[in-house]
Amino acid sequence: MMRSHLSLLLFIGLLPAISAWLPAALPTHRQTARAGARQRAPAMSSMPAGEKYGENRVQVITDIDDTVKSSGGVRLFWRVGPALGGIDTQYKRGDFYPGVFQFGLELASFGLPPNKEPAPLAVLTARARELKLFLALKPKTKLCVQYVKAATETFESWGIGSPRWGVDCERTVLYGSVMEWILQFRKGWRKFDNFKKLKEMNDERTRYVLVGDTGEYDFECGERMAEFCPELVKGMFFHVVSEHDWKEAGEDGIPMPIDRYLNGVPVCYFRTYVGAARKAFRIKLIGVDEYLRIICAAQSALEQVDRPVTAGREDLKWKDLQRDIDLSYVEIGRFLRQQTPSSPAAAEVQETEQPKQGWKERAKTKLREAIGVLESLQRK
Repeated sequence: MMRSHLSLLLFIGLLPAISAWLPAALPTHRQTARAGARQRAPAMSSMPAGEKYGENRVQVITDIDDTVKSSGGVRLFWRVGPALGGIDTQYKRGDFYPGVFQFGLELASFGLPPNKEPAPLAVLTARARELKLFLALKPKTKLCVQYVKAATETFESWGIGSPRWGVDCERTVLYGSVMEWILQFRKGWRKFDNFKKLKEMNDERTRYVLVGDTGEYDFECGERMAEFCPELVKGMFFHVVSEHDWKEAGEDGIPMPIDRYLNGVPVCYFRTYVGAARKAFRIKLIGVDEYLRIICAAQSALEQVDRPVTAGREDLKWKDLQRDIDLSYVEIGRFLRQQTPSSPAAAEVQETEQPKQGWKERAKTKLREAIGVLESLQRK
């Protein structure tokens, strides 16, 4: 834990040292967080137009199987029966997707004043309530523990959010029924019905972000949400999963559906949580500081999930992650370019320092150097 803290801090602290054109708003020191003295890192991106700081709070709603962790594509009756939770076979059953915990935390915490607790994570799952004895989420369930761990580490390092943030197992976990296992098409309806119950628990200031996958009728739930209360839904993110396509696509990656707006609500598709962070950053659900923390968390987590003896980063999981990180270089570079003073004198200084590189190349070079240092520290 201490090593991951140190790596993240060195990563953020290294950026100003190696890149003179980075804005001063990027924090370069560890912010201590003690009772009564919580400090918040300055945000580099502004709040969405029309919203006041801390006016609303976001509740992240997530599915579990193939969204937080892989189902492994397990099916009944020797792989010819219905799927038990999902279809993803790229990750082993039970593996958590790299960056998922940090992604949920950053969405819930972004833009909140220090004295306001983030809304607890809500879970809409197709797991049958009749089988809660075996499938129920509890505070000591590994998934719940990992969310709290991400919240605690982020709070201790940056003063962001709350160390107690996570799943409220008593109030915000809403289950399906055995009927949805028999009649699979009911899953989307059931999740939406549970969303309405969740909405009744909250006040009118709560806004929602749905995180699901493309294999378990989550889009149907999101579609109903966008029709029912589009003004309350700030975005929907769907993890693109497949049973066999990812093998056939190889290093190129499986084709992605086109992002769009549904009744004014952004609908975003992603393969990794770095990709999800890029799209959340683009629609201003997180800032660049949050974006960087998700990148670091995803890289660190994938090291733990998959350590092939010979393949190394040639594994397709690493290919997917690296593809999204490469796109992140461009995304963050564009943002940093907009933050750079546009006066002729400043432009002349920049051109003198980097006479042969454009702004995209400079962003890519500097961030590659910083992430390279982080990775070398994590391997020690």
